Order: sequence, then C-alpha cells, then structure tokens
Amino acid sequence: TRQETLLQLLEVALQVLGERVKDASNMRVHVLCLARESTWWDKLKDSSECSSLMSNWLTYTGNYGRAPLPPWASDDRPSAFQDAVEDLANAQMIGPLMPIPTPDLSSMMYERPLFIHLAALAALAGEAEHDSKEALVQAQLTREFRYWQRWVGSEEPLPREDWGDALAWLSLVNGSDIKVMRKAVEAMGIDTPRFAEVTAGFYPGAAKGLVAPLQPDLLGEALIAEQLGKERGKRVLFLALQDSQQVSNVLAVLSRMKCMHTSDFRALAADAPQWQRTAMEAFAEAWPIHGQVMLDTGRLLGRQTLPWLLASWCLLKDEQQEFAAESFVLRTESTSVVELMVDVARASYRAAKAANAESDVAASTHNLATFLSQQGDSASRVKALAYAREAVSIRRKLAAEQ
Repeated sequence: TRQETLLQLLEVALQVLGERVKDASNMRVHVLCLARESTWWDKLKDSSECSSLMSNWLTYTGNYGRAPLPPWASDDRPSAFQDAVEDLANAQMIGPLMPIPTPDLSSMMYERPLFIHLAALAALAGEAEHDSKEALVQAQLTREFRYWQRWVGSEEPLPREDWGDALAWLSLVNGSDIKVMRKAVEAMGIDTPRFAEVTAGFYPGAAKGLVAPLQPDLLGEALIAEQLGKERGKRVLFLALQDSQQVSNVLAVLSRMKCMHTSDFRALAADAPQWQRTAMEAFAEAWPIHGQVMLDTGRLLGRQTLPWLLASWCLLKDEQQEFAAESFVLRTESTSVVELMVDVARASYRAAKAANAESDVAASTHNLATFLSQQGDSASRVKALAYAREAVSIRRKLAAEQ
C-alpha cells in the first residue's frame, strides 16, 4: 500500500551504494519487507512512480528472487516475547512494569512473530494465557473495540456489533468517501453520527473527506468473517456491493480468505461456515447487476477468485444465468478462471439458441469451444471440437445466405 515510498527508498539505496561500490555490476541489495503477500512486489514495476532504471533493476534476470522469512525458532521466542512486552509497554506509556512471566510459546502458532506480539499485548492487559490463534485474535479485537469506544466518547455509546459491522464494511470496500460511509452506516441502522468522522481520523485519506484504503490484515479478516456470519451480515455485504469498484475490492478481499468449496469449485463444502454462505448468496444476487465486473475481476485476480465466482454463479437458476450472460463480453484470455468461463459460455449459448439468433449462436458456440479447449482434458477437447464444427457450419450458412 506504500509503493511510492518503497520505490523512493530503493532509488536512494541504489544511488548511494552505486557511489560507494567500485564494481556496481556485482552489487547485491537485500530488501526485508513485512507484507501479507508477495504479489505486490511484482507489481512495483508497473507503478507510475517507477523509473525505467528501477524497472530494469526489478526485472533483471539475475535477481535472487523472493524468499519468505523462516519460522521463528523456539529458542528465540521467549526473548522476542519479553522484547515485545517492553516495547509495547513503552509505546503505551505503561510503567514501571512488574515482571511478566513468559507463556508457553512451544505451539506452532508462535512460528509467526505476529502471535508472539499478540500474546505480549494480552499479557500487558493482564489476561490469562490464550491457547489458540483464534482466541488471541478475538482478544485483540476486543481491545481494539474498547480503544474505539474511548475515541467516540460516552455521548454516543457504540455497541460492539455496530462497531464490527461498520469496520467489516470498510475493510471490504477498501476505503471510502466519508459521505458514502455515513450513508452505509445509517443503512445498517447504526445510530452513531460521528462514526465516519472518527474513522477518517484513524485512517486519513489522500484528500480531505476520504477514509484511506485498507488492506485487511489477520484481524480485519477475522472481523469480516465474524460479522458476515451474524444476523446483519448479508446487509453489510449488500451495502459493500453497491458499485463496480466496490465489487472488485470485495472480491479481492474475500479471495485472500480461505473458501471451503467442493473439488469442482461449484459449491461450498457441507461444513463451510455461515459467513461463506452469506457471501455466496450476496454474490449470486450481484451477478445480474455486476456480472461483467465480476468476470473481469476474476480474470485479473486469477484462480483465488474461482471458488467465490463459480459457486455463486451456480446458485442462479438457468433462466437467470441466460439473462445475465446475454450482456457479457467473454474474453478468451481468462484461462485462470476457465471453469467459470465454460459455465457462462454455456448459458450464453442456451440464451442464443432460445432466441433463435444464428449470428449470436455462432459467436457463443465459438466461445464455448474456445473455453472447453482451454480446460485441457481430453473429454473437454472432444466437446470443443464438436462446438467448433457447429460454429463453422453456422457461419458458412450465414455467409451463403448473404
């Protein structure tokens, strides 16, 4: 989310090192970044702030590439915990500290430093030792809520559910205009007029009146899952799917969260949690309105969106699919979500057949043949050949009639 700052830092580092190293051709720069994922690094070269020299450096074939940090070693965890306690206490101006015993950090969850830090925050708050990731995350969300309560003030009491729904919405849409957020909060039935303004104070946007885009972290994702699984969850998601940009943002957020689906991606697993069922129902309702955006977003984001898109598409009845598919532009480079494209192309083919529009039948038959061929298995290729022949036959007939 801070590409411009990182690019400036890299430019300065290369310039300084280039001045100090005699043989710059052998110069190596190691960059240590804290990030949720690595795909953003590949996108740096496409930034408008990336110079041609920096772009060449980023794409140089001799680069070592990326490597994740190794798991936190068991022997290092106690000292990391005590350092975190001390640093967090200083940041919160807590002191002097009584000795805080180190909890059992042998669990695999403490391979990630984040959970060591969450355990340190819990210990500073005087909480009993938590025995799972989920418990640590929930405890931190509770502390976050108490902090927000202090900011909003006693004149406008903020229930926990209202706070959770509003922040879940904001995390899903990835930033907002204050006026838009105020309307969304009101539509949820939340009676806290200053909530949007307080949120903008926490996350100031690039211009006045904007709330900065958020890329949900582990806490944000846990909050989204918790709130979507509750009574008002579908309303929260409905409000997040109001325009095309928000639809793309919601898909980007949920695609990073694990979806429990069947092996063919066409439905949720039987034991999928309620929040995923809520999301599927909301996406199904969005297909007739924002279907083209959903297809284009799936093509750009790749296979991580496939379970959400295909399973929600399969919730539609045949006639709903055919009505929606009539207006879609199907791009043949959508290979990462090809299973979805085959299903959509079938609906388009059925709609064209029902309308008895031969030119549309030819186009939809050609698309269906293309996507079936891209699936790669022998059965799909046999079907693809049959549809391709049908498309050629129809076009020859149309040409002869003209």
